Amino acid sequence: MSSRPDDTLTAEIARLDGLGLGALRDLWRERLGSPPRFASTELTRLWLAWELQARARGGYDPATRRWLKQLSKSSKADAPPTSAARGALKPGAVLTREWGGVTHRVMVLEEGFAWAGQTYGSLSEIATRISGTRWSGPRFFGLKQGDR
Repeated sequence: MSSRPDDTLTAEIARLDGLGLGALRDLWRERLGSPPRFASTELTRLWLAWELQARARGGYDPATRRWLKQLSKSSKADAPPTSAARGALKPGAVLTREWGGVTHRVMVLEEGFAWAGQTYGSLSEIATRISGTRWSGPRFFGLKQGDR
């Protein structure tokens, strides 16, 4: 009796638990191409398991792929967060950033942001006032990773 494809995939993913980072990267190269450079052993293991499952079962459905693409585009714009990108910024949340030895606190409002007794339409306006230099507000407050 031959094994089912799901059984083979399950066994292959279970074997990942015993592999170190070097072996995981070797397997990634063999099965998927160039592995990510900046991933820990656990992240590489989880990511590799997901990729193997996606190849075997098809990955995200088209609606999820469209949503992720739209979410990615909205996070790249240097504007006040849209409702899609703003999910983590709920009114009442407080963003904190230390700059020049001073701790700055910004409160997220329904419409905009409050800092130093005034309301602003974007985090970028506040970041520029704090630093004296043009900044991406989400990047300044640590909401968006810089290019590495």
